[in-house]
Amino acid sequence: MPKMLKEGRPLRQSEHINRRVTQSVFRAFDYALEIGSPLNLYVVINLHETMKVSAAAIFEAIRHKYRDWLNYRTKKRSLGIVPPMYIYAMENPSGAHPHVNWALHVPDDLRAEFEAKLPRWIEKAQGKCGPSDCVVQGVREDTHKQLAKYIVKGTDPGFVDHFYLQKVYAPQGQVWGKRAGVSPSLGATVRKVVNFRPRRSPSQWRNAA
Repeated sequence: MPKMLKEGRPLRQSEHINRRVTQSVFRAFDYALEIGSPLNLYVVINLHETMKVSAAAIFEAIRHKYRDWLNYRTKKRSLGIVPPMYIYAMENPSGAHPHVNWALHVPDDLRAEFEAKLPRWIEKAQGKCGPSDCVVQGVREDTHKQLAKYIVKGTDPGFVDHFYLQKVYAPQGQVWGKRAGVSPSLGATVRKVVNFRPRRSPSQWRNAA
């Protein structure tokens, strides 16, 4: 596919997730659990990009819908606003739709509403949302490491052994725009401010299937 353009400028193209982002994804999963807001939903969205709009731009619009909805629905709570918490990775394997693997936190009492609104956000962002374009699953706490490793299976092959990804690693094609990321609420800056140190041993990431 030719280069996508954003505001007249070429988008960055990548073939894999870099080491820094992969590490941040793992730490974000642990940090979300530590603060009592685990990434409790796993979403896969098929993204119908065009010559004018990249898959990354479509997903960015969907994330903004989630952010605005969550802000609106939680701002009147006694506990205050719940910030968006998520990690994601874009994939574009040969023969398949560009799609995104997205793990995020949604308060339990808002899950049904989120699942009802998500297809509408997708349709608004890309013009359609077919029956197979959006799948939502719950995430058990005891499987979040396996999920994290699956989501970053397109990591730079030079770091597959370092992150114990041998069982899941697979090239995930060419992506235009930001390929993977972590929400600011779970990112390196926040973790540094609170001096977060994962309680779990790195060996547990190795042993996660």
